[in-house]
Formats: sequence, structure tokens, C-alpha cells
Amino acid sequence: MPTTTQFCTMQMGISPLTGGCDLVIAPSGNGRGRIDIDRTPASSLLIAIGTDRRADPDDVTPDMQTAPTGTAAGLFSRRGWVGDILLPSGQRLGSRVWLYERGKRNEATRTGIAEALTEAVAPIEDYHGIEVSVDVQWNSSHREWLNATVSTLGTAVMTQVQTL
Repeated sequence: MPTTTQFCTMQMGISPLTGGCDLVIAPSGNGRGRIDIDRTPASSLLIAIGTDRRADPDDVTPDMQTAPTGTAAGLFSRRGWVGDILLPSGQRLGSRVWLYERGKRNEATRTGIAEALTEAVAPIEDYHGIEVSVDVQWNSSHREWLNATVSTLGTAVMTQVQTL
């Protein structure tokens, strides 16, 4: 049986005011606060699915899908985190879900997003010795939206991906 590494990270959360993801600050008195510590996989999953992973050299980026033939990709069209260069053995942080921003409403887009999310959470699975499940379904009320849920150890994180 594989050993499980405990979670202990700075807690991330969704701000109800802005809808953005940020560090959670717990009030400690006198108008001050401390960064909360998260002992669940929620913060790790939020970072994995909420950040853009650099596109592979053979990936077609959304801006190039509609570009005229012969157009070269822009300098920053492959996105990604600059700190990836510091990670060991070519590891990369985040997910390539952003590549499907201009995807069509078809099964290929749904499975591509599921594969991108599985790729994003694989380092968490390996490091912590856990299994993470990925579920991607079309939204019943908004046909252009895909609901993607990543869950493990009783914690689920959801994101929505808009397609064309």
C-alpha cells in the first residue's frame, strides 16, 4: 500500500467579492491576520486546475486556430508559469484547459479537457499517494459551458470552461 503524504499548504479560496482565487487570511486581532494553513487537498487542486500550464510545442493555441496560414505564434502565446524552469526534470505547473477556449461543443473537446485536468493533477496524485477523480460534463442550462470537477479525499473543486 502506498504511503500518503499529508497536506500542509497555504490556504487558497475563492473571494465572494471578486470571484478570484486568493490566499485566505484568518483574523488574529487588531486588524491583523495570518495566512491560514490548509491540511486538505483543496488548495493544491485549485492551483493545479486554475493556473495555465505552458502549451507543448505541437499544441495549437486558441489565437492560432483562426490565424491566417503562415502566421507565426506570438511570443507569449504558449502561456505558462515562468517558474516552471526551476522545477525538476521538466515538470510543469497548471493545466492546459485554456487550449480549449475556442473548442467546439463536441465530445473531442470534453475528453480533451478531461485529459488536461488529469495531467494537471497527476503530480498531486504521485506526490501525496492518492487517487484524484476527474469528471467533465456539459452544463444542462448553458450548453456552451462544461462543468469540470476534480475530487479526492472528500474534497471537490469545480471549474467551468466556456467553449464556442
